[in-house]
Amino acid sequence: MAVLPEPRPTERGTDKRIILRDHYLFGELTPQNIDRLCACMVTKTVKRGTNIWAKGDPGTSLCAIGAGTVKISFPSVDGKAVFNVLGEGAIIGEIALLDGKPRNADATAVTDCELFVIERRDFLPLMREEPEIALKLIETLCSKLRRSGERIEAQAADLANANRTLEQRVTEQVAEIERIGRLKRFLPRQIAELLVSTGHERVLESHRRQVTVLFCDLRGFTTFSEISEPEEVILVLREYHTALGALVDKFEGTVERFTGDGLLVIFNDPLPCPDPSIRAVQMAVEMRDEVTKLSVNWSRSGHDIGFGIGIAHGYATLGTVGYEQQFQYSVTGKVANLASRLCNEAKNGQILIDINVFSAVETRVDAEFTEELILKGFSRPVKAFNVRNLR
Repeated sequence: MAVLPEPRPTERGTDKRIILRDHYLFGELTPQNIDRLCACMVTKTVKRGTNIWAKGDPGTSLCAIGAGTVKISFPSVDGKAVFNVLGEGAIIGEIALLDGKPRNADATAVTDCELFVIERRDFLPLMREEPEIALKLIETLCSKLRRSGERIEAQAADLANANRTLEQRVTEQVAEIERIGRLKRFLPRQIAELLVSTGHERVLESHRRQVTVLFCDLRGFTTFSEISEPEEVILVLREYHTALGALVDKFEGTVERFTGDGLLVIFNDPLPCPDPSIRAVQMAVEMRDEVTKLSVNWSRSGHDIGFGIGIAHGYATLGTVGYEQQFQYSVTGKVANLASRLCNEAKNGQILIDINVFSAVETRVDAEFTEELILKGFSRPVKAFNVRNLR
Protein backbone atom coordinates (compact mmCIF):
# COMPACT_ATOMS: atom_id res chain seq x y z
CA MET A 1 0.00 0.00 0.00
CA ALA A 2 1.33 3.44 -0.92
CA VAL A 3 2.30 5.64 2.04
CA LEU A 4 0.50 8.96 2.00
CA PRO A 5 2.69 12.00 2.73
CA GLU A 6 2.13 13.93 5.92
CA PRO A 7 -0.34 16.78 5.33
CA ARG A 8 1.07 20.23 4.74
CA PRO A 9 -1.70 22.78 5.20
CA THR A 10 -2.02 25.42 2.52
CA GLU A 11 -3.31 28.92 3.00
CA ARG A 12 -6.75 27.82 1.87
CA GLY A 13 -6.75 24.89 4.26
CA THR A 14 -5.64 26.86 7.31
CA ASP A 15 -7.87 29.89 6.72
CA LYS A 16 -11.27 29.09 8.18
CA ARG A 17 -12.83 32.09 6.42
CA ILE A 18 -11.71 30.90 2.96
CA ILE A 19 -13.07 27.42 3.64
CA LEU A 20 -16.50 28.75 4.65
CA ARG A 21 -16.62 31.34 1.87
CA ASP A 22 -15.86 28.70 -0.81
CA HIS A 23 -18.58 26.30 0.40
CA TYR A 24 -21.96 26.33 -1.35
CA LEU A 25 -23.92 26.63 1.90
CA PHE A 26 -22.03 29.60 3.31
CA GLY A 27 -20.88 31.33 0.14
CA GLU A 28 -23.64 33.98 0.20
CA LEU A 29 -22.93 35.11 3.76
CA THR A 30 -21.36 38.48 4.46
CA PRO A 31 -17.79 38.71 5.79
CA GLN A 32 -19.28 39.64 9.18
CA ASN A 33 -21.48 36.52 9.10
CA ILE A 34 -18.44 34.41 8.21
CA ASP A 35 -16.51 35.90 11.14
CA ARG A 36 -19.35 35.00 13.53
CA LEU A 37 -19.27 31.40 12.32
CA CYS A 38 -15.48 31.24 12.59
CA ALA A 39 -15.79 32.37 16.19
CA CYS A 40 -17.80 29.18 16.87
CA MET A 41 -15.12 26.92 15.38
CA VAL A 42 -12.92 24.73 17.57
CA THR A 43 -9.68 23.28 16.17
CA LYS A 44 -9.18 19.52 16.68
CA THR A 45 -6.35 17.23 15.67
CA VAL A 46 -7.06 13.57 14.86
CA LYS A 47 -4.60 10.76 14.15
CA ARG A 48 -4.55 8.67 11.00
CA GLY A 49 -7.12 5.85 11.16
CA THR A 50 -9.31 7.65 13.68
CA ASN A 51 -13.05 7.16 13.18
CA ILE A 52 -14.33 10.74 13.20
CA TRP A 53 -17.90 9.45 13.26
CA ALA A 54 -19.77 6.32 12.26
CA LYS A 55 -22.98 5.91 10.35
CA GLY A 56 -25.88 6.30 12.74
CA ASP A 57 -24.00 8.53 15.21
CA PRO A 58 -25.88 11.66 16.31
CA GLY A 59 -25.46 14.57 13.92
CA THR A 60 -23.99 17.10 16.35
CA SER A 61 -21.34 18.99 14.37
CA LEU A 62 -19.80 20.21 11.12
CA CYS A 63 -16.15 19.56 10.30
CA ALA A 64 -14.00 21.63 7.95
CA ILE A 65 -10.75 19.93 6.91
CA GLY A 66 -7.88 22.34 7.52
CA ALA A 67 -5.21 19.76 6.73
CA GLY A 68 -5.11 16.07 5.90
CA THR A 69 -7.42 13.63 4.12
CA VAL A 70 -10.73 12.11 5.24
CA LYS A 71 -12.51 9.11 3.72
CA ILE A 72 -16.33 9.06 3.60
CA SER A 73 -17.76 5.55 3.12
CA PHE A 74 -21.15 3.86 3.14
CA PRO A 75 -22.61 0.58 1.84
CA SER A 76 -24.31 0.53 -1.56
CA VAL A 77 -27.41 -1.47 -2.50
CA ASP A 78 -25.25 -4.46 -3.46
CA GLY A 79 -23.47 -4.39 -0.08
CA LYS A 80 -20.14 -3.06 -1.37
CA ALA A 81 -18.55 -0.01 0.20
CA VAL A 82 -18.69 3.24 -1.73
CA PHE A 83 -16.34 5.98 -0.63
CA ASN A 84 -15.10 9.44 -1.41
CA VAL A 85 -11.79 10.89 -0.28
CA LEU A 86 -11.81 14.57 0.68
CA GLY A 87 -8.86 16.84 1.31
CA GLU A 88 -8.16 20.22 2.86
CA GLY A 89 -10.82 22.87 2.36
CA ALA A 90 -13.67 20.35 2.24
CA ILE A 91 -16.57 20.50 4.68
CA ILE A 92 -18.45 17.44 5.96
CA GLY A 93 -21.53 17.12 8.13
CA GLU A 94 -23.09 20.50 7.21
CA ILE A 95 -26.64 19.13 6.85
CA ALA A 96 -26.49 17.44 10.24
CA LEU A 97 -25.56 20.83 11.66
CA LEU A 98 -28.95 22.07 10.49
CA ASP A 99 -31.28 19.12 11.17
CA GLY A 100 -29.42 17.10 13.82
CA LYS A 101 -30.27 13.80 12.11
CA PRO A 102 -27.98 10.75 12.55
CA ARG A 103 -24.94 10.40 10.29
CA ASN A 104 -25.59 8.56 7.02
CA ALA A 105 -21.96 7.51 6.41
CA ASP A 106 -18.67 6.74 8.13
CA ALA A 107 -15.93 9.39 8.27
CA THR A 108 -12.37 8.17 8.84
CA ALA A 109 -9.06 10.05 8.92
CA VAL A 110 -6.80 8.68 6.17
CA THR A 111 -3.88 10.81 7.43
CA ASP A 112 -3.27 12.91 10.49
CA CYS A 113 -5.83 15.71 10.19
CA GLU A 114 -6.53 19.19 11.50
CA LEU A 115 -10.28 19.80 11.69
CA PHE A 116 -12.26 22.97 12.35
CA VAL A 117 -15.42 21.93 14.16
CA ILE A 118 -18.70 23.81 14.69
CA GLU A 119 -20.89 22.13 17.27
CA ARG A 120 -24.62 22.27 16.75
CA ARG A 121 -25.13 23.43 20.33
CA ASP A 122 -23.10 26.55 19.48
CA PHE A 123 -24.59 27.01 16.01
CA LEU A 124 -28.29 27.10 16.96
CA PRO A 125 -27.98 29.99 19.46
CA LEU A 126 -26.09 31.95 16.76
CA MET A 127 -29.02 31.44 14.37
CA ARG A 128 -31.38 32.91 16.95
CA GLU A 129 -29.07 35.84 17.54
CA GLU A 130 -28.32 36.39 13.82
CA PRO A 131 -31.55 35.65 11.88
CA GLU A 132 -29.90 37.13 8.79
CA ILE A 133 -27.54 34.15 8.71
CA ALA A 134 -30.42 31.71 9.09
CA LEU A 135 -32.34 33.43 6.27
CA LYS A 136 -29.32 33.29 3.93
CA LEU A 137 -28.80 29.60 4.64
CA ILE A 138 -32.48 28.90 3.99
CA GLU A 139 -32.32 30.78 0.68
CA THR A 140 -29.19 28.88 -0.33
CA LEU A 141 -30.77 25.51 0.52
CA CYS A 142 -33.97 26.43 -1.32
CA SER A 143 -31.93 27.39 -4.38
CA LYS A 144 -30.04 24.10 -4.20
CA LEU A 145 -33.30 22.16 -3.83
CA ARG A 146 -34.77 24.01 -6.79
CA ARG A 147 -31.77 23.18 -8.96
CA SER A 148 -31.93 19.57 -7.80
CA GLY A 149 -35.61 19.50 -8.66
CA GLU A 150 -34.88 20.86 -12.11
CA ARG A 151 -32.20 18.24 -12.66
CA ILE A 152 -34.56 15.49 -11.51
CA GLU A 153 -37.26 16.82 -13.80
CA ALA A 154 -34.82 16.86 -16.72
CA GLN A 155 -33.65 13.34 -15.87
CA ALA A 156 -37.27 12.19 -15.64
CA ALA A 157 -37.94 13.66 -19.08
CA ASP A 158 -34.83 11.93 -20.45
CA LEU A 159 -35.93 8.67 -18.85
CA ALA A 160 -39.45 9.00 -20.25
CA ASN A 161 -38.00 9.68 -23.70
CA ALA A 162 -35.66 6.70 -23.36
CA ASN A 163 -38.61 4.53 -22.33
CA ARG A 164 -40.60 5.69 -25.33
CA THR A 165 -37.65 4.97 -27.59
CA LEU A 166 -37.17 1.54 -26.01
CA GLU A 167 -40.88 0.78 -26.29
CA GLN A 168 -40.81 1.80 -29.95
CA ARG A 169 -37.75 -0.37 -30.59
CA VAL A 170 -39.36 -3.35 -28.86
CA THR A 171 -42.54 -2.82 -30.89
CA GLU A 172 -40.50 -2.64 -34.10
CA GLN A 173 -38.52 -5.76 -33.19
CA VAL A 174 -41.69 -7.70 -32.34
CA ALA A 175 -43.21 -6.57 -35.64
CA GLU A 176 -40.03 -7.64 -37.44
CA ILE A 177 -40.11 -11.06 -35.79
CA GLU A 178 -43.77 -11.47 -36.70
CA ARG A 179 -43.08 -10.35 -40.24
CA ILE A 180 -40.21 -12.81 -40.58
CA GLY A 181 -42.49 -15.51 -39.20
CA ARG A 182 -45.14 -14.74 -41.81
CA LEU A 183 -42.61 -14.56 -44.64
CA LYS A 184 -41.05 -17.87 -43.62
CA ARG A 185 -44.35 -19.54 -44.44
CA PHE A 186 -43.87 -18.60 -48.08
CA LEU A 187 -40.14 -17.93 -48.48
CA PRO A 188 -36.91 -19.66 -47.44
CA ARG A 189 -35.64 -18.50 -44.04
CA GLN A 190 -32.59 -16.68 -45.47
CA ILE A 191 -34.74 -14.84 -48.01
CA ALA A 192 -37.26 -13.78 -45.35
CA GLU A 193 -34.58 -12.48 -42.97
CA LEU A 194 -32.69 -10.68 -45.74
CA LEU A 195 -35.92 -9.12 -47.00
CA VAL A 196 -36.78 -7.76 -43.54
CA SER A 197 -33.24 -6.56 -42.73
CA THR A 198 -32.81 -4.66 -46.01
CA GLY A 199 -36.30 -3.18 -45.91
CA HIS A 200 -36.89 -3.62 -49.64
CA GLU A 201 -37.79 -6.39 -52.06
CA ARG A 202 -34.82 -6.16 -54.42
CA VAL A 203 -33.62 -9.54 -53.17
CA LEU A 204 -36.76 -11.03 -54.72
CA GLU A 205 -36.06 -9.61 -58.18
CA SER A 206 -34.79 -11.99 -60.85
CA HIS A 207 -31.01 -12.24 -61.00
CA ARG A 208 -28.37 -14.56 -62.45
CA ARG A 209 -25.79 -16.25 -60.27
CA GLN A 210 -23.60 -19.33 -60.04
CA VAL A 211 -25.17 -21.73 -57.55
CA THR A 212 -24.86 -25.30 -56.37
CA VAL A 213 -28.19 -27.11 -56.40
CA LEU A 214 -28.95 -30.27 -54.42
CA PHE A 215 -32.02 -32.37 -55.13
CA CYS A 216 -32.94 -35.42 -53.09
CA ASP A 217 -35.89 -37.75 -52.70
CA LEU A 218 -36.88 -41.15 -51.39
CA ARG A 219 -36.62 -44.36 -53.39
CA GLY A 220 -39.77 -46.47 -53.40
CA PHE A 221 -41.90 -43.69 -51.90
CA THR A 222 -44.62 -43.92 -54.56
CA THR A 223 -45.16 -47.61 -53.90
CA PHE A 224 -45.07 -46.98 -50.15
CA SER A 225 -47.73 -44.27 -50.50
CA GLU A 226 -50.01 -46.57 -52.51
CA ILE A 227 -50.07 -49.37 -49.92
CA SER A 228 -49.94 -47.32 -46.71
CA GLU A 229 -52.51 -45.31 -44.80
CA PRO A 230 -52.27 -41.50 -45.23
CA GLU A 231 -51.47 -41.05 -41.53
CA GLU A 232 -48.52 -43.41 -41.86
CA VAL A 233 -47.26 -41.55 -44.95
CA ILE A 234 -47.47 -38.23 -43.13
CA LEU A 235 -45.55 -39.66 -40.15
CA VAL A 236 -42.70 -40.84 -42.40
CA LEU A 237 -42.57 -37.50 -44.22
CA ARG A 238 -42.54 -35.58 -40.94
CA GLU A 239 -39.55 -37.58 -39.65
CA TYR A 240 -37.81 -37.23 -43.01
CA HIS A 241 -38.37 -33.47 -43.34
CA THR A 242 -37.37 -32.82 -39.71
CA ALA A 243 -34.05 -34.63 -40.10
CA LEU A 244 -33.20 -32.98 -43.42
CA GLY A 245 -34.40 -29.52 -42.36
CA ALA A 246 -32.00 -29.47 -39.42
CA LEU A 247 -29.09 -30.21 -41.77
CA VAL A 248 -30.15 -27.51 -44.24
CA ASP A 249 -30.01 -24.99 -41.36
CA LYS A 250 -26.66 -26.36 -40.20
CA PHE A 251 -25.05 -25.90 -43.62
CA GLU A 252 -26.90 -22.63 -44.35
CA GLY A 253 -28.61 -23.79 -47.48
CA THR A 254 -31.74 -22.20 -48.95
CA VAL A 255 -34.74 -24.50 -49.40
CA GLU A 256 -36.30 -23.74 -52.77
CA ARG A 257 -39.14 -26.22 -52.46
CA PHE A 258 -40.57 -29.35 -50.87
CA THR A 259 -42.34 -31.66 -53.29
CA GLY A 260 -43.67 -34.50 -51.19
CA ASP A 261 -40.57 -36.59 -50.62
CA GLY A 262 -38.44 -34.32 -52.85
CA LEU A 263 -36.31 -31.47 -51.55
CA LEU A 264 -34.39 -28.85 -53.55
CA VAL A 265 -31.69 -26.82 -51.75
CA ILE A 266 -29.62 -23.93 -53.15
CA PHE A 267 -26.15 -22.83 -52.05
CA ASN A 268 -24.64 -19.38 -52.78
CA ASP A 269 -27.97 -17.55 -52.97
CA PRO A 270 -29.34 -15.28 -51.63
CA LEU A 271 -26.34 -15.14 -49.27
CA PRO A 272 -23.07 -15.88 -51.06
CA CYS A 273 -20.68 -18.47 -49.65
CA PRO A 274 -17.10 -19.23 -50.77
CA ASP A 275 -17.50 -23.01 -51.06
CA PRO A 276 -21.05 -23.89 -52.18
CA SER A 277 -20.20 -27.25 -53.74
CA ILE A 278 -18.24 -28.44 -50.70
CA ARG A 279 -21.07 -27.45 -48.38
CA ALA A 280 -23.61 -29.22 -50.58
CA VAL A 281 -21.61 -32.46 -50.64
CA GLN A 282 -20.92 -32.36 -46.90
CA MET A 283 -24.62 -31.88 -46.25
CA ALA A 284 -25.50 -34.67 -48.68
CA VAL A 285 -23.27 -37.16 -46.84
CA GLU A 286 -24.88 -36.26 -43.49
CA MET A 287 -28.34 -36.45 -45.08
CA ARG A 288 -27.58 -39.96 -46.33
CA ASP A 289 -26.44 -40.98 -42.84
CA GLU A 290 -29.57 -39.57 -41.20
CA VAL A 291 -31.98 -41.19 -43.66
CA THR A 292 -30.12 -44.48 -43.25
CA LYS A 293 -30.91 -44.33 -39.53
CA LEU A 294 -34.55 -43.52 -40.26
CA SER A 295 -34.86 -46.33 -42.81
CA VAL A 296 -33.89 -48.86 -40.12
CA ASN A 297 -37.05 -47.96 -38.21
CA TRP A 298 -39.09 -47.79 -41.41
CA SER A 299 -37.95 -51.28 -42.42
CA ARG A 300 -39.10 -52.63 -39.04
CA SER A 301 -42.55 -51.42 -39.99
CA GLY A 302 -42.28 -53.26 -43.30
CA HIS A 303 -41.46 -50.23 -45.46
CA ASP A 304 -38.78 -50.59 -48.15
CA ILE A 305 -37.70 -46.97 -48.61
CA GLY A 306 -34.34 -45.77 -49.98
CA PHE A 307 -32.74 -42.39 -50.58
CA GLY A 308 -30.84 -40.73 -53.44
CA ILE A 309 -29.22 -37.35 -54.09
CA GLY A 310 -28.14 -35.37 -57.14
CA ILE A 311 -25.91 -32.26 -57.04
CA ALA A 312 -24.96 -29.87 -59.86
CA HIS A 313 -23.20 -26.52 -60.12
CA GLY A 314 -23.67 -23.74 -62.68
CA TYR A 315 -25.49 -20.56 -63.57
CA ALA A 316 -29.18 -20.13 -62.80
CA THR A 317 -31.79 -17.41 -62.70
CA LEU A 318 -33.30 -16.86 -59.26
CA GLY A 319 -36.24 -14.81 -58.01
CA THR A 320 -39.88 -15.02 -57.07
CA VAL A 321 -42.56 -16.64 -59.19
CA GLY A 322 -46.29 -16.75 -58.61
CA TYR A 323 -48.98 -14.13 -58.20
CA GLU A 324 -49.96 -11.45 -55.68
CA GLN A 325 -51.48 -13.69 -53.03
CA GLN A 326 -49.13 -16.62 -53.47
CA PHE A 327 -45.49 -16.60 -54.51
CA GLN A 328 -42.30 -18.57 -53.91
CA TYR A 329 -38.59 -18.13 -54.41
CA SER A 330 -37.48 -20.24 -57.35
CA VAL A 331 -34.36 -21.34 -59.21
CA THR A 332 -34.64 -21.73 -62.98
CA GLY A 333 -32.08 -23.10 -65.40
CA LYS A 334 -30.16 -26.12 -66.60
CA VAL A 335 -28.32 -26.58 -63.28
CA ALA A 336 -31.57 -27.20 -61.37
CA ASN A 337 -32.77 -29.65 -64.04
CA LEU A 338 -29.42 -31.45 -63.95
CA ALA A 339 -29.53 -31.89 -60.17
CA SER A 340 -33.04 -33.32 -60.48
CA ARG A 341 -32.05 -35.71 -63.28
CA LEU A 342 -28.98 -36.90 -61.36
CA CYS A 343 -31.18 -37.55 -58.36
CA ASN A 344 -33.53 -39.63 -60.53
CA GLU A 345 -30.56 -41.72 -61.69
CA ALA A 346 -29.12 -42.20 -58.20
CA LYS A 347 -29.63 -45.59 -56.65
CA ASN A 348 -30.36 -46.03 -52.95
CA GLY A 349 -27.50 -44.48 -50.96
CA GLN A 350 -25.87 -42.82 -53.97
CA ILE A 351 -24.85 -39.16 -54.18
CA LEU A 352 -24.37 -38.35 -57.87
CA ILE A 353 -22.53 -35.12 -58.73
CA ASP A 354 -21.71 -33.44 -62.04
CA ILE A 355 -18.23 -32.61 -63.35
CA ASN A 356 -18.36 -29.03 -61.97
CA VAL A 357 -19.07 -30.20 -58.44
CA PHE A 358 -16.48 -32.99 -58.74
CA SER A 359 -13.80 -30.47 -59.77
CA ALA A 360 -14.54 -28.37 -56.68
CA VAL A 361 -14.53 -31.23 -54.17
CA GLU A 362 -12.29 -33.99 -55.60
CA THR A 363 -9.54 -33.39 -53.03
CA ARG A 364 -12.04 -33.47 -50.16
CA VAL A 365 -14.08 -36.58 -51.00
CA ASP A 366 -13.74 -40.20 -52.00
CA ALA A 367 -15.65 -40.28 -55.30
CA GLU A 368 -15.78 -42.60 -58.30
CA PHE A 369 -16.74 -42.05 -61.91
CA THR A 370 -19.91 -43.93 -62.71
CA GLU A 371 -20.69 -43.42 -66.37
CA GLU A 372 -21.82 -40.89 -68.93
CA LEU A 373 -25.56 -40.63 -68.45
CA ILE A 374 -28.13 -39.93 -71.14
CA LEU A 375 -30.50 -37.56 -69.37
CA LYS A 376 -33.82 -36.17 -70.51
CA GLY A 377 -33.48 -32.54 -71.58
CA PHE A 378 -29.74 -32.79 -72.25
CA SER A 379 -28.47 -33.25 -75.79
CA ARG A 380 -25.10 -34.65 -74.74
CA PRO A 381 -24.14 -37.39 -72.28
CA VAL A 382 -23.42 -36.10 -68.77
CA LYS A 383 -20.47 -37.37 -66.73
CA ALA A 384 -21.58 -38.42 -63.25
CA PHE A 385 -19.55 -39.23 -60.14
CA ASN A 386 -20.71 -41.08 -57.03
CA VAL A 387 -19.54 -39.68 -53.66
CA ARG A 388 -18.80 -42.54 -51.33
CA ASN A 389 -17.35 -40.69 -48.31
CA LEU A 390 -15.66 -37.51 -47.14
CA ARG A 391 -11.94 -37.53 -46.65
